Amino acid sequence: MTTITIPEKLMREKDLVLIPRKEYELLLNRPGNNKEEIIVRRSKSFKVPKRHEKFYDKLDKTLTQRLREYEAGKFHGPFETADEVFRFLESRKVRNKKQ
Repeated sequence: MTTITIPEKLMREKDLVLIPRKEYELLLNRPGNNKEEIIVRRSKSFKVPKRHEKFYDKLDKTLTQRLREYEAGKFHGPFETADEVFRFLESRKVRNKKQ
């Protein structure tokens, strides 16, 4: 049987957890743990007319913002009925007027 000695310096916090390296790496690579910046960009192969470039640039920025909000847990729904949607939207409108 293998015995290990844990230095007092590490035990000060009393929050020491030992797990196998493979388990640790799996935890690090789980979805949601990725702290990479979310950025939406059009593919170079998706050609748009010059007159529509502003629209698609704005769309990319909006999608990026919405995905970041989703990752942060700032989203609402799904709603069961249209009435629920309207009540929610009305409450948001009232709250935004107060701010």
